[in-house]
Amino acid sequence: MIKKLHKPIVGAILGSVVMSAQADFIDDSHADLTLLNRYLNQQGRGIDGNNNPSKAAKSYRDWGQGFQLNFKSGYTEGAVGVGLDVEGFYGLKLDSGGDLNDKSNQSRYPGSMFPLDNGKSANDFAVLTPTLKMRFLKDELRVGGLYQNNPMLANTDGRLYHQTNTGAQLVSKDLSDFTFTGGDIIRTKIRNETNDSGMITGGGAKLSDRFLYGGADYTGIADTTLSLWYSNLQDYYQQAFIGAKHITQLPVGSLASDFRGYRSLGIGGNANGDSDFATNGYYGNGLSKGRINQSTISLMESYSLAGHTLGLGLQKNTGDSDFPYLDSGLNSGDARQGPGAGADTPALTNMQLNKFQHAGERTWLAQYKYDFGQLGVKGLGFAATYAHGDQIRVASGGDSEWERNLALSYQVPEGKLKGLGVTWKNARANPSITGQTLQDENRFYVSYIVPLW
Repeated sequence: MIKKLHKPIVGAILGSVVMSAQADFIDDSHADLTLLNRYLNQQGRGIDGNNNPSKAAKSYRDWGQGFQLNFKSGYTEGAVGVGLDVEGFYGLKLDSGGDLNDKSNQSRYPGSMFPLDNGKSANDFAVLTPTLKMRFLKDELRVGGLYQNNPMLANTDGRLYHQTNTGAQLVSKDLSDFTFTGGDIIRTKIRNETNDSGMITGGGAKLSDRFLYGGADYTGIADTTLSLWYSNLQDYYQQAFIGAKHITQLPVGSLASDFRGYRSLGIGGNANGDSDFATNGYYGNGLSKGRINQSTISLMESYSLAGHTLGLGLQKNTGDSDFPYLDSGLNSGDARQGPGAGADTPALTNMQLNKFQHAGERTWLAQYKYDFGQLGVKGLGFAATYAHGDQIRVASGGDSEWERNLALSYQVPEGKLKGLGVTWKNARANPSITGQTLQDENRFYVSYIVPLW
């Protein structure tokens, strides 16, 4: 249905914008240009359970310059305000490709920052993402490009560009202390592609063309957010979520609690046993694909005092299947995309390299953060995270993994260089799972936001 509605809705909104070029539409608009220089170096240290030198883990290098133009209009006057947001992106390859462990094959193994051009990293790529918007009272409807971060969808900027979705989303705040969200996605675009794709989850072979989601967030209790959400990826899974976040002010410092609970069940082709819609997990008797029937529960407690934050968390997956989440069909089993080309998961354990989403997996997390603003250096921050997972359901071989992440970032808070940011990230992943790669990764980001008006 949404496919049939998109064209008339878009046409109507565009017509309104053209006919109603009122002051608020222009005067309340703003635009900026973000310059992004990003470097990624991923070193494969080996493949667990495989000592064959001919199958050694590959390493990758990516370096690119991005230019991201963001335009956000105001709304036209009247009971129903109409507006238009446009994001334009251009990425230029500075260096990419090549297996750093095999100097004779430098052009054969593209990384994950750029799309492919005849099996190699493209020299450049561009994305144009318009979003039409309508406002009525405290409701906002957006049609076109969407960038969501909610309990059902995650969107991070781990490459030059971020993942985008195409569809419609309505957010309502008419009822006091409640925020209601509903959306319908028909296509997605991973962060190193210019083309939209149908959707999938891990292990699937056929694409889905519809992802429905909706939820309610309640903030009527002091320092507390209660959430109830639902999503449905056609022919793959339905997923329910319940969450609670609370901040407790202590005599010394404060304690932040983050509880998340997911229940996922197969639907359509996945529930009916269609092998094209079977997904990753371990189902006994050597079967690594099957029907989704899975639960994930997690709790993170974080204590903060004088710029220091110490967090401890636990996540447990139960059932035969991996934790399902929305991904692009272009990333499904496509080795050409290189490592880490796809989507992120909204679960607690979404780390820099791995996601700790395996069937049966139990994961412990420890995190430390420090805000150097306490020492007079505003904008400087440090974070260290360690995750260890075990009890993974496997047919044979190891059943555990660990990953350590470090991050140091600085954002100029004021002055002529305000808008300049520098970030260094380092990660090491060490899975004891047959066939998985041991990795070391460094990322270096430099960004500068230039206000245009």
